[in-house]
Amino acid sequence: MPDANEVKPKKGWSNPALRMMGIPRISLPSRNWMIFWTVVTTIGGGIAYDKYEQKQMRKKWMDAVKQFGEVSYGANEIPRKLTIFIAPPPNDFLDESLKLFRKFIKPVLNAGVVDFEIFSESRQGDIRASVAEKIRELRRKQLVEETPKKNESNGNQDNDEEELKSRSDLYKAKDVLGLYKVFPADINVKSEDAIDDSSAGGIICVGRGAYKEYLSGVHEGLLGPLEKPQSVIDEETKLAEEKKKEKEENPDKDDDNDEEQSNLKPVPLRYIQPEDYANAQLAPELDLSTVVKDDKGVPVFFEQPVYTFPLPNLVGFTNIPRKIYRYFTKRFLVDDFGERTATIVNNKSRPFVYKDVLMAKEEEMDWPKKWVEKGKERNSEWVQELEHDERVTSRMKVFE
Repeated sequence: MPDANEVKPKKGWSNPALRMMGIPRISLPSRNWMIFWTVVTTIGGGIAYDKYEQKQMRKKWMDAVKQFGEVSYGANEIPRKLTIFIAPPPNDFLDESLKLFRKFIKPVLNAGVVDFEIFSESRQGDIRASVAEKIRELRRKQLVEETPKKNESNGNQDNDEEELKSRSDLYKAKDVLGLYKVFPADINVKSEDAIDDSSAGGIICVGRGAYKEYLSGVHEGLLGPLEKPQSVIDEETKLAEEKKKEKEENPDKDDDNDEEQSNLKPVPLRYIQPEDYANAQLAPELDLSTVVKDDKGVPVFFEQPVYTFPLPNLVGFTNIPRKIYRYFTKRFLVDDFGERTATIVNNKSRPFVYKDVLMAKEEEMDWPKKWVEKGKERNSEWVQELEHDERVTSRMKVFE
């Protein structure tokens, strides 16, 4: 029978040297503490490792294009410039797309010294309407320039009539201030995009929705009429009246978009429908036998190569396991986007082919099903099949 006064030995491990240092005994934590610290260490280690690999992947692709950053430009030289269209993910905010661009695409562009201009949208149709209007403005400008100048009235004008000239034609500021030696007579600014027509600039679409709108806008601008058709005006008037009537009938209806977009003009409807592409004339005002250029000798944006980045955005309760996996493996996304961006910086392009209509098509697999069904009911541009005309796409190029 054990003695009641017998002292049970304490659990753990001890050593005389440790006892001299004031550490009497070392013991393992309890089962619950072991589980807690194991989970915390595993999650923290996974996040830390993934962030470390992200930095390494980003650095790898920045180093791959750093030779372009070592090129020096003169005071009268402008580097290559991209145009970037960014759209929000379906049923999400624009900040998600901008965050992806800033973290995964922008660092490689900066390392390659590629300038860019960003156009973003908060509503479906903004990019399409903006692209189409730019092309229509180009067509109107070309139409005005080609219009023959009117002959002088009756072939005679009074020589005694005073001829008016603008002040800039008579003298400039340097003539008054006497700055002949400070400023050169004329500074001829040269753009890198004007050197080679086949590698000028470029278009980047962040998101499948942005790509759909860009391609639709190019078709609308080149194949559609210059002025808004009467049928479109009637349809927009009808929609405005219906919206006003609905708001009067339901003044207390809480619509998330109404509060933010009440001060914005409605998105213009299409000037031409996709089913009418085949019967439309291709921009008769423009000389399409050669590359269309602007005043600076740079090919216009629809003559530049295009590329699309898919938006890896998952929503919904059932997608939580996939979201967790993607969160711990962002390094693969950094590597993928870095390689794509490096290809754009290297500026290698090829002609547009039919399969390029499906660019970033895999993104649509992640779109919420309820959002897609609701979009079909509202005749949304994003959920419709992307139609194209070969006369337009044959002029386009794509980054390899």
